[in-house]
Amino acid sequence: MTTPNNLPAELTSFVGREPQLAELRRLLHRSRLITLTGPGGAGKTRLALRLGAELLDRYPEGAWVVDLAPLSDGRLVAHTLAAVCGIKEGSKRPVADVLAKGLANRTALLVLDGCEHLVDSCAELATGLLRTCPKLAMIATSREPLGVTGELIWRTPSLTIPRPEDATHPELVMESEAIRLFVDRARLSLPDFELARGNAAAVSQICTRLEGIPLAIELAARLVGVMTVEEVLERLSNRFRVLTGGSRSSLPRHQTLRQAVDWSYGLLGASEQRLFTRLGVFAGGFDLAAAEAVVNRDPTEVDPVLPLLSRLVNKSLVEADSSGRKTTRYRMLDTIHEYALENLPESDQAELRRRHAVYFREWSIQATGELGSAEQLNWLRRLDDEQANIRLAIEWSLVEQPDDALRLVGAMDAYWWMRRHLGEGMEWLGRALDLPGANEALRAAVLVARARLRRRRGEYEAAGRDAADCAAISRRLGRNDYLIRALTMLGIVASEMGDLASASTSFNEALDLARRLAIPKEIAKSLNNLAVIDLVRGDLGAARGRSEEALMVAESLADRFVKANMLDTVARIALRLGDHGEAARRYAEALTIAAEFEDTMTSADCTDGLALLASVQGDPTRTIVLIAAAQGMRSLSGGERTAEWSIGVDAGLAAARAKVGRLAADAAWKRGAAFSMQEAVRFALGGGSAETAHDGQSRLTGREIQVARLIASGHTNAEVAARLRISGRTVDAHVEHIRNKVGLRTRAQIAVWAHERLGSG
Repeated sequence: MTTPNNLPAELTSFVGREPQLAELRRLLHRSRLITLTGPGGAGKTRLALRLGAELLDRYPEGAWVVDLAPLSDGRLVAHTLAAVCGIKEGSKRPVADVLAKGLANRTALLVLDGCEHLVDSCAELATGLLRTCPKLAMIATSREPLGVTGELIWRTPSLTIPRPEDATHPELVMESEAIRLFVDRARLSLPDFELARGNAAAVSQICTRLEGIPLAIELAARLVGVMTVEEVLERLSNRFRVLTGGSRSSLPRHQTLRQAVDWSYGLLGASEQRLFTRLGVFAGGFDLAAAEAVVNRDPTEVDPVLPLLSRLVNKSLVEADSSGRKTTRYRMLDTIHEYALENLPESDQAELRRRHAVYFREWSIQATGELGSAEQLNWLRRLDDEQANIRLAIEWSLVEQPDDALRLVGAMDAYWWMRRHLGEGMEWLGRALDLPGANEALRAAVLVARARLRRRRGEYEAAGRDAADCAAISRRLGRNDYLIRALTMLGIVASEMGDLASASTSFNEALDLARRLAIPKEIAKSLNNLAVIDLVRGDLGAARGRSEEALMVAESLADRFVKANMLDTVARIALRLGDHGEAARRYAEALTIAAEFEDTMTSADCTDGLALLASVQGDPTRTIVLIAAAQGMRSLSGGERTAEWSIGVDAGLAAARAKVGRLAADAAWKRGAAFSMQEAVRFALGGGSAETAHDGQSRLTGREIQVARLIASGHTNAEVAARLRISGRTVDAHVEHIRNKVGLRTRAQIAVWAHERLGSG
């Protein structure tokens, strides 16, 4: 028997959403009211209708959808629902009572579509029906929850977008829901449209830029009939002007991207609209403290930010994310952010930009000041979150407040150094130093910051010039704090250029100043640098004494990032002394700390050290794998080994290659070069054989693991394709990816590897 229903037939194919549909079917056993929330264009209606169609057998006495968009009067909701369900209204009894009686004993499903402009009326009706109709289930779509007891609020996610590394593989890109939707809709305008190597990257970027929003992707796909995908991508810089021309049969608010957001914006109160547009001043998100400090431009404005922000979150215009953080972070989808910024009144813009820059200058100074504290890792991650806002503040300050720009980039030096963002740091520091008439003391701080980054990139002469300029200013102004840092850089540069006498002089002067000013961190660094000079000179006893004193001072501090550098030096000296157990312990401790900070440079140095340790312990293959992995880590930040360290590592690599032969050495190098940083660290610390090191499992996607397991079970590529309902070309692409990630050459090797580590499918 067919369930009576008024669900519309689908005019276009339904793409993706299988996991969401499965979850929603399960959740309807838990709650009789599910509200699908999300911003305009997120696909709430289409998902609700598809869910209703899949549930017809569960609700044999009726499944009805009520389109609330045409209604402007909440009093008509019950009348409309009664008409749709075929329930006759009585002349005397309220229609809500008649409706409740008519549905009281029915196992039925109602879909209330588009409740956001009639939330109160929908909530009242839903409450009454759920109380009196125990077999009734309801699905609502709304840009904000109904606020009904027992309501399960389910945020409609965007479609999955492709991984950047898959962009040149059309078969893999097509596993993204957003890509499949784009291709499907593009073929409505251009029937012979195909995703190929030539256009896959552009289509991937379009879907990524549009954040997997179905409406935006459908509108973009319609343009394929009149322009190339590359032209569509180029014009997305003004997405509201480009993404128009939806189906005439669609609701008006779904015919252009702007209308979709206009609808949500129009439902806001005046205070909500004011906050919404002002939040457009942020880039990449914000926390509550930033919003409170920046958006209330006028002291006479008394609207508290938190209640208004909560309403914007409820209305799907702002997302709140507290996962993995101590502080909740808020963000807008790029499409909504662009709309907010477009609607920010010109009279507000200048002052809000100024307040934004001032806030993030002061916040950054505070945050970077905590990078030596016990909470340094938490502050480092908070600085990660705020990079877009900080960049915006630097850009504004470079034009409007040059001294503030110098203060800000001078403070950010610590972050760029710890995260090894050498190129970006150099760019900002250079632009700040190019400003005319800047404060000399501020310039000194920026000069030594640039010297440090230049030195790590191997630009020793330029680093020496910056350090010398900083030292001259510092001596003239009596800024011994900057002078210590300048002397340290001058010493490192001299050491790298082979002038050990000058290096020792600079390091000793820095040490004397640090002791006189009682700055423990600088004392530890100076002792560590002098220990390295002793090591190069061959005075291993002095090197060990100074390095252990430096480590002892570092251990009294909360700064574990600096401690890792001291441990690296102690390990290096122990290795030269032949104390292999001590070297292994110290390298392992240093590498563990460095990995916590995702410190590519110290991690690479320690990995090189463990490679040399493997060499003296008779495992040349492991040596080659680790040195290759270390080189890969350095490439992430553009850093270079020091000259002294390179001599030893290069000699160790040459000796290891000579022992294993060219083919085996090349294979070992390929394995190490394919490691992610996390895999390299695990291998370096785990001590396994290089022949079985690269299990690759952590780098395989879920689909690749499925393919590998089926291969292990003896399935051909065609059989794998049939089992997973994907094309043969997609399976071929997955097999190639597995080969590259795991470091194997043949399909048979994949089968053996997968059987041992993953099991069969």
